Order: sequence, then structure tokens, then C-alpha cells
Amino acid sequence: MKKVVITAASNMSEETYRRICEGFSKMLGKAEFVRVTDDGIIGGFIAEIDGEIYDMSIASQLDKMQKEITG
Repeated sequence: MKKVVITAASNMSEETYRRICEGFSKMLGKAEFVRVTDDGIIGGFIAEIDGEIYDMSIASQLDKMQKEITG
């Protein structure tokens, strides 16, 4: 069974968290989910599965935009 660590800001609703878990369950099959809170990511989430990172955080997206603007 895969272990999925979902890191999200504390303001993420239980409903949103549940839907994220359901999406990964469809992709992976049966999985164990661990929720971690980090308000530094502002919003969105980061999922880690067996060392692979799925970064859907707002902080990451803002960082990418800043790098594109400043070159």
C-alpha cells in the first residue's frame, strides 16, 4: 500500500482534503493518507508519494511566475 503525504495550509476544508485523497486513490488504488499542515504554502497542496512530489501549492506557482518575470 502506498503512503501519500498531503501538505496543505490549515485553512483547507475537510471536503477539499477528502476530494484530493479520492483523486489519488483512483490513481493509486488503496493508499494510506497523512495530512500535514504548513501555512507557508498559502493554498493548494503538495503531495509526496514514494519520493515523487506533486506540487500544486500557490507558493510554488508564485515562485515560478517570479522566476519567469525576472529571467
